[in-house]
Amino acid sequence: MPRKLASIVTIATCDPIPDTERLSVTTMVGKGWQVVTGRDEYMPGQKAVYFEIDSYLPAEDPRYEFLKERCLRKFVSKSGQVLKEGIRIRTVKLRGVISQGLLMPLENYQELIGMADGTDVTEMLHVEHYDEIVEALRPATGNPVAAECMGRFPSDYIPKTDEERIQNLGDYFETMKGRAFEVTEKNDGSSVTVFLSATVDPENPFGVCSRNLRLKPVMSDGTVPVPWQLVEKYGLREKLARANELNHSELAFQGELVGPGVNGNRDLYTSHEWHVFRIWDIKNRQFLMPGHAQYLCEDLDIPYVPVISKFMKVFDEITSMDALLKFAEGKTARGHEREGLVFKSADDKPFVSFKAVSNAYLLKADRRT
Repeated sequence: MPRKLASIVTIATCDPIPDTERLSVTTMVGKGWQVVTGRDEYMPGQKAVYFEIDSYLPAEDPRYEFLKERCLRKFVSKSGQVLKEGIRIRTVKLRGVISQGLLMPLENYQELIGMADGTDVTEMLHVEHYDEIVEALRPATGNPVAAECMGRFPSDYIPKTDEERIQNLGDYFETMKGRAFEVTEKNDGSSVTVFLSATVDPENPFGVCSRNLRLKPVMSDGTVPVPWQLVEKYGLREKLARANELNHSELAFQGELVGPGVNGNRDLYTSHEWHVFRIWDIKNRQFLMPGHAQYLCEDLDIPYVPVISKFMKVFDEITSMDALLKFAEGKTARGHEREGLVFKSADDKPFVSFKAVSNAYLLKADRRT
């Protein structure tokens, strides 16, 4: 499902920030996010529009004019032409308090008045996902991991890889008690899915995808794009054929591309690598159990993301949103600030997954971009 970047919310609390005269920290009913707002700008019970971090708002909309000086982000072509510009919403710290997202009074959006709490208004307000814009414009901007598109991601058969954030799943602290999860490091890279499936494409069954696009194996200039270079590096055609044979099915391996030119390469890889984080069974329309996925990757000599815990009863051990976000902080296996953690259910109940992104990482990363 597309990410709900903009939605109708109800204000839960508005608490003055100590030692300030003009600022409050504001929370929303049913969400684990907090936003720094003006003192007395909102009251509990009031309706508002909330824009999550990673939202990219239309620069031409006068309602966001006040954000342009600090938040305008442009995409420029190799020749210097401005391809796109918009307002990027990020994690910031104001007067020592983390603020994540943007709240706007519902009264500013007459077209939304009367809509129910939780309504997704992303498309209505022409809000886009910043990372998707980055991906789509890579070839035009000269990004070193650019690849040309041969079609859309085959989402009818394979789920896209954007996990929901725990801040939108506050009920899990009750509903997921007793359930066990595999906990893995969230690599700071770019999603790449590799599949072998006659079901998806009978004429061209082997495919390589970014998060939103199916990618051509060769660029217009004759070079092989980095995601396709991984196929040769890891022998993925042969290994996926072997995996399909072992599992009597058709599989899609989903992993993170890391290395030079990818998200600033904050973990300082010297070459491109691909770390699998989950495997989708296309024929049976389900994820392999995490333990099975890790074993299969080890058997085929395909890297798997670093595992923090194979079987953790997360919501029995961690009982608050703040504690879980703090748990997500830490260092990668390579000694740098990790992006966060991914949690995948490791029991025999319906599959559940989510991510907790480190606030310490977000504050450092956003200062560099």
